[in-house]
Amino acid sequence: MSNADIQSIVLPFYSHALTVVPGGASGPVLERILADSFESWNSQETKTKATLIGQVGYFWKLIPDLKWEPQDVVVAGNKVVVRSVASGSPRGDFMGLTLDGSKSFRIDTTDIHEVEGGQIVRVWHLEDWATALRQLA
Repeated sequence: MSNADIQSIVLPFYSHALTVVPGGASGPVLERILADSFESWNSQETKTKATLIGQVGYFWKLIPDLKWEPQDVVVAGNKVVVRSVASGSPRGDFMGLTLDGSKSFRIDTTDIHEVEGGQIVRVWHLEDWATALRQLA
């Protein structure tokens, strides 16, 4: 698989699943690009495909202007490292804060995706949510 092929699998994760697309839906995109055995890892927990699909759907409702914009994409074999910027204006209960959409956050994120058989099988991710909370408080 070429670097361009691998990027065409991973980049819709940002442009059509994490970023809110008016009139769109994240679930069908994630169903297509994530393997059934998908795992999302961070320092606290591991999420399944179904759990991530539910969480992203919730974020679309909570943060209707959510954007996840890749800044750098590096392909090495079947792994893709993406440094991105996430931004949005939550409306409702968000990480212990009750928000009305008048405040926004902008944070750095880094993901390492592993691709097999034309789908993402694993992602390790870091998001700077502490900075988001400071910006929203």
